[in-house]
Amino acid sequence: MSSTNAPGRATASIDDVLITAELARRPTRTPDHAAESQALTALAQEMASNTDGMLRKCAELVLALCHADSAGISVLEPGEADDVFRWKAAAGGFAPILGGTIPRAESPCNVVVQSGQAVLFNEPKRFFQALRNSEPPIYEALLVPWHLGREVVGTLWAVKHHPDGRFDAEDARLLASLATFASAAHQMSAALAKAKHGEVLEQRVAEGTEEIVKAKDRLRLSEERFRRAMDIGTVGVLFFTLSGRITDANEAFKRMGGYGHDELIAHDHWKALTPPEFVEANMRAVGELAERGETAPYEKQLFRKDGSRWWGLFAPTRLGGSGPDAECVEFAIDITEQKRAEAALRESEARFRHMADSAPVLIWMTDADGHLTFANMHFDYVFGRPAADMLGEGWKCVILPEDLAAYEADVMAGIRARRPFKAEMRVRDKAGRVLWLRAEGVPRLDDTGTYLGHTGCAVDITEARLAAEELERRVAERTAELMAAEETLRHAQKMEAVGQLTGGIAHDFNNMLQGISGGLDIARRRIEDGRAAEAGRFLERAYEAVGRAAGLTRRLLAFARRQRLEPRPVDVEGLVADMVELIRRTVGPGVQVELHLRDGDGNVLCDPNELESALLNLCINARDAMPQGGRLTIGTKDIDVSAADLVGEQGVSPGCYCVISVADTGEGIPSDVLERVFEPFFTTKPVGQGTGLGLSQVYGFVQQSGGFVRLESAPGRGTTVRLALPQHSQVGTSAQEAQPEAAAPDPAGTGATVLLVDDEAAVREPAAERLRELGYRVLEAADGPAALQLLGRTPRLDLLVTDVGLPHGMNGRQVAEAVRERVPGVSVLFITGYATTKLPSGVEVIGKPFELDVLAQRAQVAQTRAGLPPLA
Repeated sequence: MSSTNAPGRATASIDDVLITAELARRPTRTPDHAAESQALTALAQEMASNTDGMLRKCAELVLALCHADSAGISVLEPGEADDVFRWKAAAGGFAPILGGTIPRAESPCNVVVQSGQAVLFNEPKRFFQALRNSEPPIYEALLVPWHLGREVVGTLWAVKHHPDGRFDAEDARLLASLATFASAAHQMSAALAKAKHGEVLEQRVAEGTEEIVKAKDRLRLSEERFRRAMDIGTVGVLFFTLSGRITDANEAFKRMGGYGHDELIAHDHWKALTPPEFVEANMRAVGELAERGETAPYEKQLFRKDGSRWWGLFAPTRLGGSGPDAECVEFAIDITEQKRAEAALRESEARFRHMADSAPVLIWMTDADGHLTFANMHFDYVFGRPAADMLGEGWKCVILPEDLAAYEADVMAGIRARRPFKAEMRVRDKAGRVLWLRAEGVPRLDDTGTYLGHTGCAVDITEARLAAEELERRVAERTAELMAAEETLRHAQKMEAVGQLTGGIAHDFNNMLQGISGGLDIARRRIEDGRAAEAGRFLERAYEAVGRAAGLTRRLLAFARRQRLEPRPVDVEGLVADMVELIRRTVGPGVQVELHLRDGDGNVLCDPNELESALLNLCINARDAMPQGGRLTIGTKDIDVSAADLVGEQGVSPGCYCVISVADTGEGIPSDVLERVFEPFFTTKPVGQGTGLGLSQVYGFVQQSGGFVRLESAPGRGTTVRLALPQHSQVGTSAQEAQPEAAAPDPAGTGATVLLVDDEAAVREPAAERLRELGYRVLEAADGPAALQLLGRTPRLDLLVTDVGLPHGMNGRQVAEAVRERVPGVSVLFITGYATTKLPSGVEVIGKPFELDVLAQRAQVAQTRAGLPPLA
């Protein structure tokens, strides 16, 4: 801190640097009464032994108690031109400026002298020019009044030299307490010294009249200062003789005991004020006063007038003389509250120790480095080790070696990071058993926020861990049982579904077989009766029944995702427009059909016949959901689908899709039924009235076409089904445009050799007969090996017609590959009722059941087709 005025102007007003109000807003640490009491004791000892060093001692105590970087005492005194503040004491960073001065008007101390109150400054150099060049710099300065009697004549101050340094209200209280005691003690010591000097002057009266007058004046001044010191309200003063007789006391001492002046003097011996247990300490102090003239400050209790006790810190000294009547004075500070605080602290610590030692858990504390500094008695109970041993060795002496890494990662890492932690670890107890402990710790901070270590506890969770492991075992067993039960349930549901399927299919097939059987029976009878012309009508009914059976078979294959699709670009709007009249006739006059079709020419890639079937299927379901009539809306629109939209979908890629929606205003579907509508065999219709394949067929067709299905419904709010199919850039066709025109077979196969392979004679023989009628030379085989034997005896082969599913180890594809090895380039036509073998795209395939003329036509196409596709 500079003692000269720096050039330049202030950069701020006094209100900018004066921040005393901040003390009330800042967090305040808990008072440390024990440290305060020790500081006052040290001051008293310094006063008793070295009056001149007491002010320096006061500044040093401020450094310790307030965590200050510099501290000192500045007192106002006259200067050459104006009053100045002189540093009577200085410690810390400003120790070198001891004895320096600063003009009164340019010092922060002047604010305290004028207001008589404690103040807090932030960077005071911004206003006080004399501090502009102070080294080290002042970031915060806390100042309290320094009294001479009732007059403020200076300050006791503390300074922070670092930008993050902060004082709080407890610092202000401590500073005021030290200032009050130190200034009073200093005045008392000075007054006594002056009084002694006055006695010496009186002895020199005979030296001359003029000297006598001066001496008396100095004596009066000394006595006045002594009386002012005696009036200090915080320091008690008691006068007594070595014999124990009380001769005088100031008001502060009398107030501490609750006595009036005469009441106190009436006690002719100090023993009357002293409890028996402190008489020995008094006698020891009197002995030291008689021998050396002084004694170290000590603590004791005295009786109050009402019989209660008060604690005091006493510092006696002998004034002069010798023998029993030698005059002594004793300074006293009431430390009753500090003693009560210390007792409360001891009681709190004892209570904590009792609670910690009584708890059935391990309670511990560490220092900032993670070393144990406290362990309760439960450590001895669990590990058979006294707490002192645990403090020395720490946790590592009981933790299993294989858990030390986890201890380092969880516990020590938390301590090093000064954060709360939780950890589980295994230890070995005093009996050698392995225990599981759950340890939790939290950081422990002092009032200034400084990290002191961790506090925590550890609980034995062995039984809980064993119970958890047993529970996991039981859960695993129960889960296995549930899985087995679920598998049994799934099998039962599958069998139930098969039963539902069987009922519906049996009903439909029995009707179809009855139509076929009845038609053929009547036709046979008409032919036997010579009425063959009448047989055609009944044969036609049998053919119709065969067509219905083929349609049911296709639906079954669609449900199984096994039907062979013939995808091509399809104009969806054109397909819907072509079907609208059929749909209106199907749903009946009670249902209003509306179209909301997209604007655009985008097409989809799918099998148009299957799309028609799916759309009609949905319209029929919508009609059945509106028995009282309603509105059926068919719409189309384009959408862009992202990967996020396809979560849970299999085999579907993001991109552009055309959505075909069918919405009704019907009864809606309950949530429990909605979850199952796409399940195979599931139907809400009575047995015999539905196979449960309708929506499953739709779902299978859309999935095979690379699309997906969405269904929305709620009871009373109708149902909307959306079919999303991938868009395609080529020009599309409608289903009607995609139908091939029927053409009568041309018997151009005359002379061509055909190898026909099918294990069903009922299929093979009629087909062979029709091909022979058309002029083909037909070789028949029931399986692959037989076909290859015939091929070895045939010099020429023009066409292979083979069933895909064949017995005896060779399927139709394998037969075709073997034939082509022997007759390269031979044409192949596959026939199939249910293909489990995947066939390459582009090969000729005809599905069973088929008309014999269609077989002949496809055989001609396959025979004359150029650029035969590979089979591999």
